[in-house]
Amino acid sequence: MNSYPDFSNYGYQVVRELGHNRAGGRVTYLATEINTNYSVVIKQFQFARTGANWSDYEAYEREIQVLRGLDHPNIPRYLDSFQTSAGFCMVQEYKDAPSLASTIQWKPQQIKQIALAVLSILKYLQSQIPPVIHRDLKPENILVDNQMNVFLVDFGFARLGGGEVAVSSVIKGTLGFMPPEQMFNRQLSTASDLYSLGATLICLLTGTASTAVGTLVDDRGCISFKQQVSQISPAFSDWLQKMVAPNVKDRYTDANEALEALVPLELLRPNKTVKAVKAIPIPMVGLVSLSLVALALFRVQFSKFNHLKVTVTLDPASVSSKEQISINNERVYFGVNLSDLPPQHYESACQLFDANGTLVAMGQSTLNAASDGLKAWCWYDFNQAVDPPGNWTFKFFMDGQKVVQRKLLVQENRK
Repeated sequence: MNSYPDFSNYGYQVVRELGHNRAGGRVTYLATEINTNYSVVIKQFQFARTGANWSDYEAYEREIQVLRGLDHPNIPRYLDSFQTSAGFCMVQEYKDAPSLASTIQWKPQQIKQIALAVLSILKYLQSQIPPVIHRDLKPENILVDNQMNVFLVDFGFARLGGGEVAVSSVIKGTLGFMPPEQMFNRQLSTASDLYSLGATLICLLTGTASTAVGTLVDDRGCISFKQQVSQISPAFSDWLQKMVAPNVKDRYTDANEALEALVPLELLRPNKTVKAVKAIPIPMVGLVSLSLVALALFRVQFSKFNHLKVTVTLDPASVSSKEQISINNERVYFGVNLSDLPPQHYESACQLFDANGTLVAMGQSTLNAASDGLKAWCWYDFNQAVDPPGNWTFKFFMDGQKVVQRKLLVQENRK
């Protein structure tokens, strides 16, 4: 019988252990808040454990300091902390999602989706004053649920801002995922976490366990991977290589630059046909709403997608499309109609770019074509205060390859 600590006096009931580092005296539990029955995570630092030291305790204090200043849906929120006779505890929002270190085999399109999501989180962290540098970005600290929601966890090594690190200090991070400047206690920057993310993505693409990331490093100290990912487009491979450049000056300067460079890239090398894939269920998320949208019929290079049709309506049940849509409309739908498809699973994705070329929304789903064809909806709630008029771009992907791209004219509301 498992003997879990009793936190009932503090309002929590332990359900099970999620993970532990016995040597450092750190244990993580899944628990419920007694008054609300909500699931939470309790991280306990056990003072009495052999190997526990003051620097480990400082990591908990640092994590609380950082999390208290953050408010992002993809970063589990700090909720509470308390001290017991056995140690110090921190309570955090629970996300029912495995880490990227699990045995799930990710498809290339899913890996790109993960990259976009993590870069969006890093962009938020780097927008803080001072910027937040995670310093321990690796597969174990990125969670992905079965809805393809991505979460970044474990801010115990995070730093507020860059700056010099004392040479005598203990290096914080995980070997193989730390950029050279972090390994050698040099100045950190908004490009430092990009190296760690690049190494993580390369592990996913090559099927390399995080504990074996060192096997990808060549005798020049560079992560070598291109020969193992021949299905990936040269542009995407070059993007990854720039992410893990040993010299910080050769990387993207920050998450925003890396994100903008990644969005338009084709993921796979061109093929004459697109193969169906079997993937975990992922519901489509909201995408499209515009002031003025041109109705379009697209004919695609892949024969089985030659009946692709995109319509724009205010109502997903509507059979007639709208050419002029006011920005006063709360929601506008993109209907994607594919007929004569074999009854299989298809990995789909849609992206929307504003007049400045910035990605403003994206969605991904596993579509199941039935005998009567296939239909999917993307939608977007237009925000007059944020979204600029001009030529917008809509892209739709099937099984990792772009099958349609359309320019859309967005105008101000005119009476």
